[in-house]
Amino acid sequence: MSSDWTVIGVQEPTLNRITEALVMTVPHLSIRQQAQDTLLEIVDDAGTAILALEAPRLIQLPEESVRLLTGAPVSAPAGGTVPVFFAPGGSGSPQDPLWWQEIHALGSQPDSGELADKVSHALAALCTGVVIVPFGEDSNA
Repeated sequence: MSSDWTVIGVQEPTLNRITEALVMTVPHLSIRQQAQDTLLEIVDDAGTAILALEAPRLIQLPEESVRLLTGAPVSAPAGGTVPVFFAPGGSGSPQDPLWWQEIHALGSQPDSGELADKVSHALAALCTGVVIVPFGEDSNA
């Protein structure tokens, strides 16, 4: 069964930032592009997909994403700054657009959820953001 993590950040989760987050957390895994470059899969040595990352989306109305996420479990990366919407005194302005990046743990390995959590928090730190963790999941950050 798959589980989904969402990174909401001020900076765009570019391929360079995603790669940096992967190197920081899962350097033993590889990346391959799928679905006409709209999906990145993180694969093991056998080519089995463990994580899938959809193309990031720019949210022009950040208050809408906050409305949609009301009650969702939000986790901030250790030592990072978060968008103003998610913490008093946070970075940015309420009018600033936000980036939405989904990371799916595909469940092909028992530790795929743990890997998704680590990658999500590393990417959130690089994008000045937070992680929306699946309900019932404990964050490892």
